[in-house]
Amino acid sequence: MPTGRAFADPDLTPASFSDFSKQEIAADSADKSIEQLELIPPVRSTEPMELSSVIGVGAVEAITKSKKLVFHTVGDTGGIHKPEFQFGVAAAMTEDVKNGSAFFYHLGDVVYYFGQEEYYFEQFYDPYRDYNAPIFAIPGNHDGAVFQGESAKSLAAFLANFCDSTPSRNLDSQGAVRTTMDQPGVYFSLNVPFVKFIGLYSNTSEGGTEGVISGPKVGNAQLTFLQQQLAAAKAARDKGDTRALVIATHHPPFTGSPSHAPSPSMLKQIDEACEAAGILPDLHLSGHAHLYERYTRTVGKKQIPYLVAGMGGYYNLPGRKAGKRPTPPVTPSNGKDSGGNPLRLEVYNDNTFGFMRITASESTIKGEFVTVDTDKGTTGIGDCFVLDLKTYKVSTCPSATSKGGGGSTSPKSSGRGGSSRRG
Repeated sequence: MPTGRAFADPDLTPASFSDFSKQEIAADSADKSIEQLELIPPVRSTEPMELSSVIGVGAVEAITKSKKLVFHTVGDTGGIHKPEFQFGVAAAMTEDVKNGSAFFYHLGDVVYYFGQEEYYFEQFYDPYRDYNAPIFAIPGNHDGAVFQGESAKSLAAFLANFCDSTPSRNLDSQGAVRTTMDQPGVYFSLNVPFVKFIGLYSNTSEGGTEGVISGPKVGNAQLTFLQQQLAAAKAARDKGDTRALVIATHHPPFTGSPSHAPSPSMLKQIDEACEAAGILPDLHLSGHAHLYERYTRTVGKKQIPYLVAGMGGYYNLPGRKAGKRPTPPVTPSNGKDSGGNPLRLEVYNDNTFGFMRITASESTIKGEFVTVDTDKGTTGIGDCFVLDLKTYKVSTCPSATSKGGGGSTSPKSSGRGGSSRRG
């Protein structure tokens, strides 16, 4: 009998990171990575994945009837050295599911440092065992990197846990009820009410080098996929499909991070594919840099938000590092990208953990950076913006800097708060 899908454990469970061994918390930090790009694994299908195949037709119809979709997104969550940060953010996200979030779209670096299967419980299944919604993901560089002497292939554990042929219970879960996700590959498109996602794998490049989606070392199948998906999105829009187009990559096209480089060459390939198809993204999501940034890029008359959301739990945010804190960029600040398009850095925050709550409708996309105080277990709003999908103008919410709201449960008392329903 096939395994049915399951998301949250049926009963709330206490945090267990305090019981992790020193080896579990340190993960494989003593190993050295092989600094090389990896071939991108072939996908089972290039057909879009439908949210209805995961949560059911009725649940999708209810979202459509409500005239809005809410989802979470963030990257760089793997909780090593100080797992309480990941558990604190996961607790707040779990509580926020009660506000109607339909799923979590992970922006990569699920497991540090090399995406090994033995760390999936500590860094994925355990922190999100009470998160009662599906979790989709694109891989980050740490999910695909391999270390010297490793026998497993690049992305083997990610494929087993996120790109299974059918939902099942992986031994990596160590008894957590969440089933594996059946994405068609490490790059894929996802159709949901009001949004079409195109998620890309930007390979294994570390901090000082660019992300790579196509080329002689990694193959060109992903670029061909992107071109096909963009052409399909344009054809659908010409026929009246009003869904927003969201492109997601782990590596950010733009960042002011002191330890992670932007990826202009990757962006150029995406831009060229968009230009050829005659359609631009409405929103670009990324992680990799361990901070939060919001850029407004203006292409022609269209303003496009570019978000860097790498503050999901990895402990070493630039603003929290020991010693002299790097000088953050002045915000807001105006400039131009490598193609001469106006680029404005609206918000830069390198010392606050949290996640993104995105609300999409036919007419707008609203993005909120939900900050998480992992000591007190409280949440606030660190940034809020609205993209008008009719005028393609971005505005900052009047209350974007307000505090309060939200009540996540303290990670010190329960580790996670929220729903105990089985998905």
